[in-house]
Amino acid sequence: MVTESKFRLNSTAKIKLMLIAGCIFIISFFFSEIINAQNFQIKEISEKIVVVIDPEGGEDQLVVKSEKGLVVFNTFWSAITAQKYKNEIARALNRDDFVYTINTVDRLDMFGGNAAYQNTTIIGHANLVQKYKGKEDEVAAEINRLIEMWRWKEGVSRERLKTHEPGSEQEKNEISWMNTCKQRADDLEAGFSLVLPTVVYEDRKTLDLGDLTLELTWFGKAGYNGMTVAKIPEESIAIIPGFLLHAHHLAPHPHNTYAELDVPRWIRIYEELFEGENSVDRVICSGNQVWTKERAATHLHYIRKLWNDVRTADAEGKSLAQIHKLLSLDTEYSFVKQMPIYLENNDEWVRPQHQGHINIFFLQGKNLATEFLKAEMEHTSLTDALQKLKQKLNEGSDFYFDEYMINGFGYELLGTGKMHEAIEIFKFNVEQFPNSANVYDSLGEAFMKSGDTENAIKNYKKSLEINPNNDNAIKMLKEIEKK
Repeated sequence: MVTESKFRLNSTAKIKLMLIAGCIFIISFFFSEIINAQNFQIKEISEKIVVVIDPEGGEDQLVVKSEKGLVVFNTFWSAITAQKYKNEIARALNRDDFVYTINTVDRLDMFGGNAAYQNTTIIGHANLVQKYKGKEDEVAAEINRLIEMWRWKEGVSRERLKTHEPGSEQEKNEISWMNTCKQRADDLEAGFSLVLPTVVYEDRKTLDLGDLTLELTWFGKAGYNGMTVAKIPEESIAIIPGFLLHAHHLAPHPHNTYAELDVPRWIRIYEELFEGENSVDRVICSGNQVWTKERAATHLHYIRKLWNDVRTADAEGKSLAQIHKLLSLDTEYSFVKQMPIYLENNDEWVRPQHQGHINIFFLQGKNLATEFLKAEMEHTSLTDALQKLKQKLNEGSDFYFDEYMINGFGYELLGTGKMHEAIEIFKFNVEQFPNSANVYDSLGEAFMKSGDTENAIKNYKKSLEINPNNDNAIKMLKEIEKK
């Protein structure tokens, strides 16, 4: 028989045990807090709108708290990350009644986490479903491109990190961005589950959230195939994807530089949001950036003026070079230098954007050679498509192209592993622009990647003949020589 006396402790032992228990409790408490918090931060935009932020990953999850339940916007690049955020939202807000998931961007790494929200109603534009439904090969190809892109961005960020002062804010932001790039690539490689919206709309859709109203509007073709903006009238807030409105961008950037865009629609939607009688007071863009409508309206003014000025100059028969000179940041568009984007960044960052937007707006509605080639390649070889294009050019067809457009198409093919086709496109560019150092440099790169060192050297040297200061050609020839 075991007696009670065998389990009695003397006073010293009791004190030791209490100290140990206390330490265990304290350690457990703090460890529990770390596990629960996972370094997340909660930023309150208003009583009804919060942003869940992972400082280490540099990402944000926008959440709307309503009577009918929680609404989340976009779901990152995979269910792995989406579930992590979903758990944190439930913990931080002490509720898990997720009711709607809104997909505002038609890019796989922006709604790849939908699988974590299959118990909600997932809403997106019809364009998004049409783009991906039943297209497994295209999805797989895009995932591979995204992985390559984020690995490349991680590498660029890692190199840039070396230039920042240790302990500086720039270093902190760079580390956060580098981690984001790495996490996106890692998660996409770990596995991807395509879950498309279960509810779609064409133009506008309104959701009754009980105490709030959520108005969804298709912004039009921009960034990728198209994007959605949202408005909550009761909060006088608009929610706009960072691809459309961002502290680093003058205007929405298309995925394909020469893609068809809905600029008049952009202007109309922005006018409703920033200038109309039902305009908002604040704008949430790119996660946790909150702007006044006055700041957002400076971008509307820029887009509207540039669109009208470019179209007018084009109608008057001015060339693209003449339009660039007419609408320079040093003349007609000097007001850009007073915009926050210019003041917060620099001329080297903003000026190329402005020049790019002039190019893009100028090309709208034109008969583009690259689009002709892409259409022909759907049912014939690139060789035959190029031959047909050359024939039409000889006949006087009004196809528009420049060396940068053709080069961009070549790199698009190169990026998807279509080496032979890329080389043929770069050869075509050399034929059309034989005095450009850039086109020979690109052809040299394509030959280099295909393993044809002899032709790579030949084209890099030709590029240097035209432009002896071509640093890339000098660098590549040195690398070839080492090998």
